[in-house]
Amino acid sequence: MALEDVSLHIEPEDIYGIIGMSGAGKSTLIRCINLLEKPVAGEILIDGNCIFRKFGKFFENNNEPELMLQGAELRNLRRQIGMIFQSHNLLMQKTVSQNIAFPMEIAGAPKHEIDKRVSELLEVVNLADKVANYPSQLSGGQRQRVSIARAMANMPKILLCDEPTSALDSLTTNQILDLLWDLNQDYKVTIVMITHEIELVKRICNKVAVIDRTRVVDQGEIGQVLLNPSMEITKQLLSGSRGTRG
Repeated sequence: MALEDVSLHIEPEDIYGIIGMSGAGKSTLIRCINLLEKPVAGEILIDGNCIFRKFGKFFENNNEPELMLQGAELRNLRRQIGMIFQSHNLLMQKTVSQNIAFPMEIAGAPKHEIDKRVSELLEVVNLADKVANYPSQLSGGQRQRVSIARAMANMPKILLCDEPTSALDSLTTNQILDLLWDLNQDYKVTIVMITHEIELVKRICNKVAVIDRTRVVDQGEIGQVLLNPSMEITKQLLSGSRGTRG
């Protein structure tokens, strides 16, 4: 079982952190939100619209059939949800501008709209001078900026971030977090961030959920959860953070 008895409510424009040790189920949870993973049972709702429902063995006395978006409906949903991966997942044979344009090309956007959006996003992520570069010519932080710009190409309502800074140094990490904060403020995008680093959650998130061994064991406003930790795993995460920083 990767996830069990999980229930979360994320408000529009939240920067919502999901934290836990390796193997706790964080990445599986974020992949369920855009149906890259299909749950065994439960419900997923986005903007009040149910995109997945299946009542199985965990929901007795209910034989309602599975509901899941398919085809064009699922593709339209995914355009509303951008995703940033730990390993960037850029197309190495395409330039920076071509990488950013790619989701809009798939969506069938007109060329003038694509060119305008790419130019705008290059300015936002401070890479206007790298427009013709290839990913191999960029630093790790610059690649992640391209990945963020690409995730924002279709102007999504939700931005999912799976360990977005785990391979970056502390200075670059702070720059990426600043960029995510600016996107939340300027574009009103809801951000869901998976991490095992509690300092990142404290730095940028307004709400947090703590996952331990497949279950959400604590959740709420950042101050409520981290300043008054009630669960042992939360205390361990806080203690480890303090220890690594001396």
